[in-house]
Amino acid sequence: MSLLFRSIARGPLRGTSPQRLWATAVLLVAGLVGSGAAPASATTAGAQPLHHIDMDGIVSMIGMPYVGSELRMGAPAEFSGCDKTQAAPDGYTIEWLSNGTPLPPERQVEPLKILPSDRGNRLSFNVYATTPEKKQCGDSLRGDQNTLLHSEETAPIAASNRAMGWTGRGNFELMGRTDDGRLVLYPRTYTYALGSCDQGLCPSYESARWDEPRLVGTGWDVFNIVFSPGDFDGDGNNDVLARDAEGDLYLYPGDGHGGWRDRSIVGTGWNVFDSIVGPGDFDGDTVNDVLGRDAEGDLHLYPGDGAGGWKEPEVVGTGWQVFDKIIASGDLSGDGNVDILGRNHAGYMHHYRSDGQGGWEGAGTWGPGWGVMIDVIGAGSYSHNLGEAIHWGHTVTRNDTIAINPHGDLLKYSGFVPTDQTIGTGWDIFRSLI
Repeated sequence: MSLLFRSIARGPLRGTSPQRLWATAVLLVAGLVGSGAAPASATTAGAQPLHHIDMDGIVSMIGMPYVGSELRMGAPAEFSGCDKTQAAPDGYTIEWLSNGTPLPPERQVEPLKILPSDRGNRLSFNVYATTPEKKQCGDSLRGDQNTLLHSEETAPIAASNRAMGWTGRGNFELMGRTDDGRLVLYPRTYTYALGSCDQGLCPSYESARWDEPRLVGTGWDVFNIVFSPGDFDGDGNNDVLARDAEGDLYLYPGDGHGGWRDRSIVGTGWNVFDSIVGPGDFDGDTVNDVLGRDAEGDLHLYPGDGAGGWKEPEVVGTGWQVFDKIIASGDLSGDGNVDILGRNHAGYMHHYRSDGQGGWEGAGTWGPGWGVMIDVIGAGSYSHNLGEAIHWGHTVTRNDTIAINPHGDLLKYSGFVPTDQTIGTGWDIFRSLI
């Protein structure tokens, strides 16, 4: 299959007509709270260790280089070349940097919340002893006796993607659409703590739980495709795009609290596509994009402009008509680039790695059995990327693939692991996940 053809392709027009569809809900969806049909979460795994500090004075950073994520130092219990009591008997201070320049004093906190103003910048940190004159060792590899440790820079910060959820906390969250058009949000809360590991105390998320579900929309059955591109309008909050039978594409801007601002039309003529997904930043310009497949099997890239509009589209693949479902999976391979999954009519799942510049790196096959799933989605990391780190300029993360099986079980597939973990039940009440 050829996936590397590129040409400018005329496609759906862009529009600007503002309208409002959704209505504020007073009550939660009937039957979704406190009933046997309600999705239920499984037991959350315990704390897992993070990477330990290398002997070169470089300490890992945990988090993801997206707006809305939180960044932390990877292992504050240890220092390179000496232990904490020698290096910093009175404690230590973290200095956050953007492109090598210290951030303002009000942002010198841990964790560091990534803001829309950080998009395109590279973030890093230095670690200093609180009382420098008592420090007995430092970063000897760099000949720097004033800096205990330092991190590598992140990749350029990209717009908030689907993995950041809708409540402004950067958490794994799911949204489901029922047959009668109700849209239900399932927020998730993670508790951060220092847990035990082989190297002493390591940062971890020691517990996680589903919050109470929320009804966040009604009347969504007028749409035949609903998906999240992540943050499409550049305000730092994740949004939803929805296409109706006339081919109009509507933007529903998220408010960062699980609700919506006024919708607007951002395109017409999108009924030429039988599949539309939001991969995140596909071309590496730090803003989120959209992919659409037409009836001939051509895959069109519609680059977002970061402000709710579009740049010129292009064809980035042909032959995609062999798939009955295309899935925006996020980064599954851990290379910092978004990936795409395609399920063929025989139920085989194929994995396509992007190159982060609007093209492709390679492909693989997971195997059969995926055709029975009610829905399959990429929604970030269920474990909050526990134990992963930013090192050598990119994020070492592997997002999960989430599926609903015919019994209504919510299944998690981690990275390339072929086995599933049940993380919920009763999810067959939903037509699709978002």
